Amino acid sequence: MDSGMARVIECFPEYAASIQDRFHTDQTFRDMCGDYAETLEALQRWQASDSPQKAARVEEYQEIARALEIEIATALRLPTQDRIT
Repeated sequence: MDSGMARVIECFPEYAASIQDRFHTDQTFRDMCGDYAETLEALQRWQASDSPQKAARVEEYQEIARALEIEIATALRLPTQDRIT
């Protein structure tokens, strides 16, 4: 299973079937899933960091993750044919 799809399913388990369907048919959705996985990976790296920039970067990546979660949730609620890609 693709890591992006897996991370999105972890966040939205109730939409697992829709996520899998959309992932395989919608390039824009697939890109969102990839962006989400990359964001969570970067967040984990910054959370483990000893850098003086740690707090700012953790906050930044948390905000990006929340924004992507909203975007993904919205995409999952829209019928595929109504989406503009």
